[in-house]
Amino acid sequence: MKHYSFILLLLLVGTFFSNLRAQDLVVYSVTGTVKLMKGRTSSNITIRQKLNRESIVNLGAGAKLVLIDQTEKKQYTLSSTGTFSIGKLIASSQSSAKSLSDMYLSYLMKQINGKGVLTSKTAIDDTYASIERDTNDSLFSEAEPQIDTNINTTPQ
Repeated sequence: MKHYSFILLLLLVGTFFSNLRAQDLVVYSVTGTVKLMKGRTSSNITIRQKLNRESIVNLGAGAKLVLIDQTEKKQYTLSSTGTFSIGKLIASSQSSAKSLSDMYLSYLMKQINGKGVLTSKTAIDDTYASIERDTNDSLFSEAEPQIDTNINTTPQ
């Protein structure tokens, strides 16, 4: 009898931890038509919405869903057209999964939980310009100034 209760306890603990893990996906970005399916009804997925791996989503043609997994510190970009569970989409698109550093994950979560428009890292990088200079561009160049001595000085 003790063995059965121990096995039952292990199953309950395993179910509890799998449910905790299932709640850690947050919608970072939605492009196109992406719907959350619940039975015969559907609703649009919005930024900051929490999903789990068992959630069924429908991605329209050209649609893209970007999710943040806080537990695994990953960002998933899902773009397969059709109706799938999030877990199946993640498994089929492992090549688009990005590992996130603690600092970047913290930055993303502050964006998600804060107010205002969400922007991606690439959008931020695109707003700053960089300038490359040659050694001849410096104001403090050690090169002697070049004077053109072949100037025609005869009046016309």
